[in-house]
This record gives sequence, C-alpha cells and structure tokens, in this order.
Amino acid sequence: MTTPGQNAPDGAWQFGDRMGQEMAGMTTEDIIAMMTGQTRTDLNKATNGWNGVVFDLDDIRTQYQDGQLELNTRTELLEGVSGYCQVFMSKNWNVVQNQLLTLPFDTQLGPEKGALPHGGNAILLSTRGLWRADLHVTADKMTSSNFQAEVYVSVMHRTTGLVFTEHQYDMVLTASGSETAAFSITFVIPDDNTYVVRARIKHNRTNRLKVFGGTVRSALSVNKWDNRTTNALVLDEAPDGGDLG
Repeated sequence: MTTPGQNAPDGAWQFGDRMGQEMAGMTTEDIIAMMTGQTRTDLNKATNGWNGVVFDLDDIRTQYQDGQLELNTRTELLEGVSGYCQVFMSKNWNVVQNQLLTLPFDTQLGPEKGALPHGGNAILLSTRGLWRADLHVTADKMTSSNFQAEVYVSVMHRTTGLVFTEHQYDMVLTASGSETAAFSITFVIPDDNTYVVRARIKHNRTNRLKVFGGTVRSALSVNKWDNRTTNALVLDEAPDGGDLG
C-alpha cells in the first residue's frame, strides 16, 4: 500500500529519501525480494531442488522399464525362431572380494521359446544344438585405485553344477566412471533340458563391488541357431604353439 502525498498510517513500512533514491534503479522483483526477506527466492530454490529429486527418481525408474516387459506371454512373436530367452537383474548387488559368484539374473524380459528362466539366476536350454549367449554387466566406478574383475558366461550342467564350457571377459575398474562388460559366446550342447547358462563374476577389490541391475544396465540372453550337435569340443587350456611369424 502506498500513501502518495499523505502521512503513512502508524506502523507502516516507510522508505526515507535515501532509501527512495536507492530504490530508483530497482526492479519490481528486487523490491519484492527486499520486502519479503528473500522468502520467494528461497522458495524457488526449494522448488528447484525438489524438481531435481523428481528427475533423479524418474531416471532410476527408467532403468527398470522396457517395452518388452509387456510381451512376456507373446510367444507368437517368436514364430520361426528355434530358441530364445532373455533375463535381467531386478536389483543392484554388492559383490564380495575374491569369490566367483553367480549374478542373480532373475527376471524375464520378453517372450521365450525353447529356453526358460531357471532358479532365479540362469537360463535353462530346453533343446540340444547350437546356441549363442549374450551378456551385459555394468559395475560401479571405483573411489580411487584401479581394480580388476573377471566376468564369465558359463554353460553348466543343471544338476551337477559342472562347467561344460565358459568364456571370460576381463574388466579394468577405475575411478573415471562405471564399466560395462558386453560379450557373447557360441556353443553346442548335446542334450535336452540338461544345461543352464549363468553369468558369474569375481574381483580383487578389498571393498564390495556394486553391480547394477535393471533393463538398461544388465542382460543375459540366449538364441538358438541350429539343432545339430557335431563338434561339441571343449578345450579349457590351450597348449603353447611356439612363435607366430
């Protein structure tokens, strides 16, 4: 309220000549901020901070969203495919040091055919033949020093747990950012409903290593290529061949 040319009521906030001169170059926003003790500015900061939290939560939510989650029962979409199944980890996990541990790929993504999620950490191959497995694993960044992690795609006997064949991927974990291992193996199995595919990890960090779940940062899938089972050879350790060249 203003009182041009009149005396202000008792208790009214008055600006003297000096203050009036200082206010001459101020904007409406400046005057409001001065009169409200910056409460509007503080409110805007709080609102922006809350919006940032909401954006972060939305980003986390997108890690667990995938259009294929709505197709889990749509087996007709796999007509002409011999075998297929994909799973992901529904949670992030902290992995202890110097133990070869199976990663819990526990949630199906999309339809399946000729292969099934198995035991909360594997894919069961229903039929013999030529298969391909693809793995995507993401580990959190380190705080300072560099460390090493070994990631395996392991084809194992479902009852004995013995490794039939496996491939290893070596990761260098640094403080620069998270690290992703993504690779595939192709293999032949001789029997139906006998072998499972698992992802396993081992690291040498003193503290636990965080491995991310979600549909964006984790995946284990299998695809069947052929029903033939010839040349299902396994060679764990190759001998030295001498000098090349």
